[in-house]
Amino acid sequence: MNAPPVQHDGAQGRRWLVLAAMTGSLSMIFIDMTVVGVALPRIGAGLGMADGGQAWIVTSYLLTLASLMALGGRVGDLLGKVRAFLSGVVLFAVASVVCADARDGTQMIVGRVLQGIAACLMQPASGARVSGAFAPGERGKAMAAYVGLPLVFMAIGPAAGGWIVERFGWPWVFWLNLPVAAAAIALTLVARPHDPPSTDRNIDWLGGVLLLTGLPAFVFGIQQLGPEAGAAETEGISATTLAALAGGAVVLGAFIRRQWNHPRPLLRVRLFADRALAADAITIGCMQFAMTGLVIAGSLYAQDVLGYSPTEAGLSLLPMLLPIILVVHVAGRWYDRAGARPPASLGPALATVGMLVQAAGAWMRSYPVMAAGMFLLGLGISLTMSPTNTDALGRVPHSERGQVSGLVQTMRQVGGSVGVATIAATVALSLAAFERGDPGLPHDEVVRIRSMLRSHDRKARIDAEVAPLLERVREASARSYAVGYAVASLGTLGAFIAVRRWMAAGAAAPGRPPRAG
Repeated sequence: MNAPPVQHDGAQGRRWLVLAAMTGSLSMIFIDMTVVGVALPRIGAGLGMADGGQAWIVTSYLLTLASLMALGGRVGDLLGKVRAFLSGVVLFAVASVVCADARDGTQMIVGRVLQGIAACLMQPASGARVSGAFAPGERGKAMAAYVGLPLVFMAIGPAAGGWIVERFGWPWVFWLNLPVAAAAIALTLVARPHDPPSTDRNIDWLGGVLLLTGLPAFVFGIQQLGPEAGAAETEGISATTLAALAGGAVVLGAFIRRQWNHPRPLLRVRLFADRALAADAITIGCMQFAMTGLVIAGSLYAQDVLGYSPTEAGLSLLPMLLPIILVVHVAGRWYDRAGARPPASLGPALATVGMLVQAAGAWMRSYPVMAAGMFLLGLGISLTMSPTNTDALGRVPHSERGQVSGLVQTMRQVGGSVGVATIAATVALSLAAFERGDPGLPHDEVVRIRSMLRSHDRKARIDAEVAPLLERVREASARSYAVGYAVASLGTLGAFIAVRRWMAAGAAAPGRPPRAG
């Protein structure tokens, strides 16, 4: 079936305003995935939250994105993508105020969940709007800007967050979302993009409930593995954690089965019958698994092992920034010429090498080696994310791009949330193993010294630096993070395999029906 003609906003000279508005909104979403990580010790101290509660400040946001992104894409079809986008931006601004004004951990987590809900309205709608605003010959460059600039903000987020927290306080991490939201709203109102609501009013609410219960339960189980293993050697994994893992997996399986057979699914998993589209989505999810987990773990590694302040910890991640700035537009033009497969094959390969180099550098406690790995990872991300996102949206008619965007972004956020939980659990499990291998290194002392190193209290940091066990704690921490980096490399390797096995050569033909098999 041929796709209906798309009325490009560029015909009226407003497509670049649309691009600017949608890119600004995506930047907010990406920044909030990373900037909060480096601010966690200050937020936790200010709100009186233990380490377990602090972890949920990050995980609650990512889990909401993963669980509701499909529903957000469907709501965008019903409301019209422009209305859904504006509603999401307004809600994101309100949620940022809730976070900035938080008086306790509960209010903070509620605000983070609201931010996630808002992002689920914004992101599928914005991706579909950018793709529809540009003709096929310009779409690769436009999507490179749409994906690339937010990746830049994601990369500088930890550095900016550390600097802001140290000088102005952690609430400003959230207050700064307000002017970005205001600019996105103003640009959208000026551009006046047109996108009528879908006439199909059906929503698979039961499917939404299955995803909203299954995925959080599964990720909760993963996240609990590490702390439970490290808390006491003899207790083992609790029945609650095992039930969450098994129950979550079963419910997720029921969700996928329902979506495959449902006549009007919430998430059109049958689109995976097109192997190239499946490769796009899997690649994005696998890359996000590695990237999000790395950014959170990397800022903590810098504080735990290298003894950096929050600002220094954020700056230590900047070697990823330069290739993202320089290469992402090259990747867009490469896609326009040759399709997604060439850049998306090279990107995960470079990222996998970069991850393994970082694992070696973490074990050696050598920041220069880690920085070289970060550079390779940033190069791989730049070559992968924009072409695969553009290719996925280009494989269906304009009327179905909301569904594809919801599918792809769900895979992205599932990858990110599972990645953070998996890498955190891997680091905790590895640290527990290294502690057991050193009888003179009690668990309580490890926790105490690491907490002091991350502290905003200068005296506590100085006390940590002169602690007699500091060197052994840092060695055990370095090795545990190295194992975490090695596990992250499995994500980028999975992306490479998906591209090489299933992605077709050449650019996507818009409206081409899915290929079975």
